[in-house]
This record gives sequence, structure tokens and C-alpha cells, in this order.
Amino acid sequence: MVFTKRMVKAGWMPLWSVPDVGRNILGKEAPVRVYLASLQQCIGAANWPAALCLALTLPEMASAIETPEIEARQRYAKWFDRWVGEKYRTGLLSGARRFLSGSDCYALKCAVLYQDVDAGSAHGRTYILDRYCFTSKSEDHCTHKGGVLQLAICHFCEDVVAGCAAWLSAAENDPRKAARLKAGLGLTGVS
Repeated sequence: MVFTKRMVKAGWMPLWSVPDVGRNILGKEAPVRVYLASLQQCIGAANWPAALCLALTLPEMASAIETPEIEARQRYAKWFDRWVGEKYRTGLLSGARRFLSGSDCYALKCAVLYQDVDAGSAHGRTYILDRYCFTSKSEDHCTHKGGVLQLAICHFCEDVVAGCAAWLSAAENDPRKAARLKAGLGLTGVS
């Protein structure tokens, strides 16, 4: 990105002018832990747009550490199903029913954050957004209205926090994953 005088005057600062260039901008903490804490802060402040962005992104970060050899869409879905997905399943007499799968959550992430770039779904953004709706009404969580599953942002974000915290505890006890956690996500300044 080229920084013009107008951008600098408006307060934008290029990364290379930041005093801590070359150091991890998140400090010594594992980046996933920092983002998890940020998600918890957003929940506490009821900053739902930021919380939703973090909640949809954290499974991607965690899954990249968990199974880096798997393609992004598949590893996201696998990670979500294992660590968060249980909250979106129910046991009925006719068998288990899943309200929100890891694949659908990946498509939601793409639809919400990237306007469907790389959603990998034959159905696309309209299809996924026609099936799911994020709402601020806590009492509507996991209810269907007009064929659309309502997901209360507060509950969804808290479910991701719980899943990510459980995964983080397990990952820190695995030497290979712990090394990848410490290596971070490449969030360093430009040298």
C-alpha cells in the first residue's frame, strides 16, 4: 500500500514506522490466546460486530495450528465440529440432528467476512445467509423462524470461547502444537 501525505495527515501510519518493527506485535503471549482474550473483551463490552468477526476467525487460527497439512476449509470444519459443534447438535428419538455444521460455519465466515470469497460452497453466500441469521436476541438462539436458524451472537461467541479455551488447553500439552502456538501466526512488523 502506498501511503500518501493525506493518509498520514489523517492519522494512518505505515507498519514500518511503528517503533516495535520486527517484534511480535502481540507480545510474548501466544497469538491465539491474545485473540481469545480479545473476543472475551468484546463479549464483555457487547461489541457484537467485532466479537462475531473474532468468533468466526478463531477456528481458522486454531485449526491451522491443529492440522496445518489439511486444506483450510476442511480443517476449519473439522475443528469446529470437534470443539464447538457439540453445542449445535441435539439427540432426538429419530437420531442426532445437527443445527450448525463446521462446513456451514466456514461458509458463514466467508459470507460474513469476505462476501463469499472462498466459501467453497456450490450454493454461495445467498444460500448460507438464507439458512442462518445472527441475532441480538438471546432467547432466539438455535430457534427456527421461517426456515432460518437464529444464532444469538452472544451465545455463539461464548460457545466459540469455550471451545477455543478447551482446545488451547489440549494444544498446549501437545509438544508439536505447543511449538506451533509459540511460533505464532506470522504477526511481526516489516523489517
